[in-house]
Amino acid sequence: MGSSAGRAHSGCMSTSDLLVTPAQRDRAVEILQEMYADGRLDHLEFDTRLELALKARTRAELNGTFNGLVSRPVPTYAPAAFTRPGPVKPYGGKGRGMGMVAHWLGYPTSFVGPALIVATAGKENPVVRRHAVEALNFQLSTLAVFALLGVVTGVTHGFTGFLFPLVGVVWFVLTGIGGLAALLGSDFRYPFTLRLVR
Repeated sequence: MGSSAGRAHSGCMSTSDLLVTPAQRDRAVEILQEMYADGRLDHLEFDTRLELALKARTRAELNGTFNGLVSRPVPTYAPAAFTRPGPVKPYGGKGRGMGMVAHWLGYPTSFVGPALIVATAGKENPVVRRHAVEALNFQLSTLAVFALLGVVTGVTHGFTGFLFPLVGVVWFVLTGIGGLAALLGSDFRYPFTLRLVR
């Protein structure tokens, strides 16, 4: 009778110690990829969690990969086996395209275009917002450099005027690279940028 009670009790025990199936591990990797594409994980966190998921042997270890996140690939307490979580909003081509636009609007509008993207499309897509904020901070930083250089050039009676085209070339190239990186899905960050807007 004692053993029967033990078996009955074990039927309600946590499934955390059960071994992970290949399908469950694949689903966990898929969820992480969707979260990274959706902008809920940065590159470093994605790599760390992906490594944990691939090394996980039990359900508890696999679910530990998602600590601090909403989705879980397998149930911890359930009489049934693996159940799929709800769909995760994907990061589609629209997000990459708008990210590119946010960077390249810096050419004709300086910081105004990226600021408009932050206030509009950035509210709907976190990836677009991240690129738009990065572009906005870079354009503001570049504007500040040009203003400071103008003051220094005036004080030095034009001695540092030769730096204007050099700064302009750097601005032009980096703005282009930022747009291309966004289009390719890269988490691009400009060098030498004051990140005043977050």
